[in-house]
Amino acid sequence: MPKPPTGKKYDKKYTEQELMLAIAAIKNGMPKKEAARVFNIPRATLQFRINNDIVNAKPGPPTVLTKVEEETIVEWIVASSKKGFPRRKEDVLHSVERFLEKAPRPNVFINNKPGEGWYKLFLKRHPDISSRTAEAVTSASANVSEQNIRKWFQQIENLLKEEQLFEILSDPNRIFNGDETGFQLCPKQGKVLAQKGARDVYEVDMAPAKSSITVMFTFSASGTITPSMVIFPLKRMRDEIRESVPSHWGVSLSETGWMTYKIFYQYITNVLHPYLISQNVVFPVILFLDGHRSHINYELSIKCKELGIVLIALYPNSTRILQPADVAAFRPIKNGWRKALILNIVLEKHINSQVIKNGFRACGLYPWNADAINFSKC
Repeated sequence: MPKPPTGKKYDKKYTEQELMLAIAAIKNGMPKKEAARVFNIPRATLQFRINNDIVNAKPGPPTVLTKVEEETIVEWIVASSKKGFPRRKEDVLHSVERFLEKAPRPNVFINNKPGEGWYKLFLKRHPDISSRTAEAVTSASANVSEQNIRKWFQQIENLLKEEQLFEILSDPNRIFNGDETGFQLCPKQGKVLAQKGARDVYEVDMAPAKSSITVMFTFSASGTITPSMVIFPLKRMRDEIRESVPSHWGVSLSETGWMTYKIFYQYITNVLHPYLISQNVVFPVILFLDGHRSHINYELSIKCKELGIVLIALYPNSTRILQPADVAAFRPIKNGWRKALILNIVLEKHINSQVIKNGFRACGLYPWNADAINFSKC
């Protein structure tokens, strides 16, 4: 910075944004001398900023995350949006919190979680991303149109070709659909036999009223079912609970019995990926999911990239059209559950590989073909 005359304060003749534009122009081939003239910035300043790779020259404390770390988060936000998982402010703040828990450093955040001020400055430092209002998509069938779905097919195809992953869609062993569904522990068994004319017929429930579990399933386009993850609505794991689940399945707990970020991460890393390795599946693979928030965060995105699992969100509120689990698999599984109440036996007796294959075909996911869809459901 030039030394100002005695008693006077130095006043920059350029903004930080102009400085960033000048540096970008130099990196794109513009000579430093010309950039200094065009943007009215001292050549020495440009040289200093380029050599020192400074993110923000404004006075004040340094950013908590490094330039590389912030750019990684930006890349995650952009990539998630392209794959159908647009992130919200809370997702970004939570991801930074988890990041700082794993890589501790001094900061002024409460419990490592940044606040509104950090978020606003983060957006200001990265003007290539912006806070936008997502297009509202209602759950009403009439509001998911054929045009919406065909546009989704084209966007996903373009994305996969851009990332040189489109060839995965030609191999049914590398295409998967995952989804969770609930099972009541004491489902209504339908009609029972009793004495003719009896007014009151009771059946003893073997579990608390409305008690249920959540099960995460993943199916492949080749017709296989991978090991599942069972989520119980408990705070503490009991031995009899763990023993009730097949040894190669996953088991977890949550207060509500529903899927969470943490449980889905456990499922991907401890259940699904080891199974794919054991089956000699070629990586990378594609896993189609609905867009529920529990299915993606920064930590999981990085892990999936490391493992070679490409997560892609189906078009919102169209799982009855695009998701093989809903279209073909869950109905026979639920019907079998009402009769058996032993899930692994249900899967063996009530669903076969052809049913799963037919589901992928009807959804246009394998073979990749939007014309295969029954658009009368729209």
